[in-house]
Amino acid sequence: MRRLWLGLVAAPLVLGGCGSSETPSAAPSENGAAPWVVLSTGKAAPSSVPARATGTRSPFPSGFLPLPTNTPTAKATGTSTCPPVKGNVINGADATVGATSGTVTWYDPATSNIVEYRITAISQDAKLGPQRDVGWTVVTPGTTCGYKTATVTGLDRRTRYVFSVDMVTTRHGSDGTLAATVARSRVVTTS
Repeated sequence: MRRLWLGLVAAPLVLGGCGSSETPSAAPSENGAAPWVVLSTGKAAPSSVPARATGTRSPFPSGFLPLPTNTPTAKATGTSTCPPVKGNVINGADATVGATSGTVTWYDPATSNIVEYRITAISQDAKLGPQRDVGWTVVTPGTTCGYKTATVTGLDRRTRYVFSVDMVTTRHGSDGTLAATVARSRVVTTS
């Protein structure tokens, strides 16, 4: 009996909001949206709508900074005999071949960071087993820009080759060197 009496007294307190005499009421929102419910008196919670930025507008409606009036113009470097080369990019190599040798011609920009050129011939004929290594022909860069020529010997007769020119340069900010292929020839066939 005692448990029943406690349950009858506690139920109205829980259902009635634990003794609160206030009842929820609806109030309109500031921006005219759907009404929200007030659970207790006091100040309303801040709106979830983000605040708008305040300040003065820029005189430049595009949002970009204006370019200065004294913008320097680009200057071409090089001449007709020594065209400018960006990032040591060199045009393709030309190759002419004989029976067991080939002559390769490529453009040398003669920049100060070039250590040497390495030229090799790569066989284009598939053969069973290991391929024969022709090796490298090393060429010293010129002091002035222009076309360089090198001869690769020890080629096989009646074989298709592609000649590859690798440039070895000093690495900026380092004490090592870097080798990269800068020119290749078309496929040529020895006689």
